Amino acid sequence: MADTLIVCKCSNCETALGSLTNEWIQVGKNYITSTQDVGHLLVAASGDVRFGDVGTLIAGCQLQVAVCAKCDFNLGQKCVKSPADHALNDGQVVFRVTSINLRLASDMRRKVAPNIKRVLNLKVHNDQPKKEQADASPETPQEYDAAPNRYLVQIQNELEAHRQQIGQIGRTGVYVVSNFKSAVARVDWQIRQLNESVDGIRSDADRQRHALDLLESKVADAKEEEAKRVCPCEAIVARLDKKLQDTDVLVTELRRALQKSQSESETLRQRLSLTREELEVARGDAATLRADADEAKNAAHESLAMSQEYACEVSSLRREVKQLQAQMKDERILSQPAPAAASFPSHELDILASSISKIGNRASQIESLQMEFDLFKTRLQRLEAARAGVAHSNRGGMAATTSAAADDENEPPGYNGGTLRRKRAYIGGREDMRGGFDKTSTKRAALSMSDRDSGISTGNGRDGEPYRSCSSGSTKATSLSGPRRSREDVEDYTAVRRESWSGSG
Repeated sequence: MADTLIVCKCSNCETALGSLTNEWIQVGKNYITSTQDVGHLLVAASGDVRFGDVGTLIAGCQLQVAVCAKCDFNLGQKCVKSPADHALNDGQVVFRVTSINLRLASDMRRKVAPNIKRVLNLKVHNDQPKKEQADASPETPQEYDAAPNRYLVQIQNELEAHRQQIGQIGRTGVYVVSNFKSAVARVDWQIRQLNESVDGIRSDADRQRHALDLLESKVADAKEEEAKRVCPCEAIVARLDKKLQDTDVLVTELRRALQKSQSESETLRQRLSLTREELEVARGDAATLRADADEAKNAAHESLAMSQEYACEVSSLRREVKQLQAQMKDERILSQPAPAAASFPSHELDILASSISKIGNRASQIESLQMEFDLFKTRLQRLEAARAGVAHSNRGGMAATTSAAADDENEPPGYNGGTLRRKRAYIGGREDMRGGFDKTSTKRAALSMSDRDSGISTGNGRDGEPYRSCSSGSTKATSLSGPRRSREDVEDYTAVRRESWSGSG
């Protein structure tokens, strides 16, 4: 461990002061110093130079406090200058054992104990010269037995001892004088600082006294002004209190109004959202109604065209019936003596009955088409009114839609179920009518007995208006009104007419 390289660290800040070999000299119980030069260590000297205490190892040495170069922590004493043949060298540092930490340079985490090579006592006893004299006195007579005067040697030894004591006293006096001079200089510097402090305190006291006088004058003026303003201030305070109370009331009312406005705004926001939803629904309904109206217009145009065709066919059939009636009348007049079976064959009667049934069926179809056309016209008027109401206002549109729905509910049972059902009924009716007039439905209505006779004989409508032919250019056939009959009634009527014709024949 003698040649081990170690690192010396400050125990306060753990700063590495430097590296050196682990060889130390112990001074007293609490100090150690290195056996090698420590000038490369991060150790600084601080404070005034002083002399070592008398009766110690450092007596006669000029010392300064050794501190850490980083944190100024007290590490021990630094010998600035030492006497000749002294145990301490110039620049040697005496460390306190507790002020430094020793660690291995190879492993900084491992602590190392100082390797003590030599031990020196810090205190030196004054009886050392006497011991040396006692040790030397027995040797002197042995060495100088032949000398004539041994007292002379003793006197020389005493003179040498006194000389050493005088030198020590001189060194102590120099140390005391230097310390006294430094103490006097320190006292003079402290006295100067004290005088400066006293002067500053006096000037501060003068300034404070002046400021206190000004403050007292200001306080007096303030008291006078306060005494003058007591009454107005009370009135102002009362007025301010009243204003404050009024303000509190206003703030409370404003808060209530704000809460109310917030609730109203929330309600209006909800209503607006509902109105927007209703508007979207109304727009959808309007689009649907617009489409229905277009479809209804198309169906109405188609029904008008078909009604014109049916009117032409009915007018031609009526002309044929009139011609047949005229022929039958002429034949009946010409062939009255002949039997009925010979003058009216059965196939002619069948043709006549089928013609009459076709006429009745087509008349009933024209009547139903006329009724549907009237309903289409009414529906179109309602749709146009509803569309105009939607354009003006949302609520008006909703009300118009509601009224239209109510009117739909009040329509005849045959036209319930909405626009789509009516559209299907129109398409189905057109297909039935286009399927041919020979197909006879069991539920199809026919003309009454009297109306058929009057229509066949006179050629007029049930309302008393003459029928218009296709060549006249009319665009609309007159609706046929009256009671409807089934196919069985038509067959019964045909049988009755046959019997009457046969009886007349």
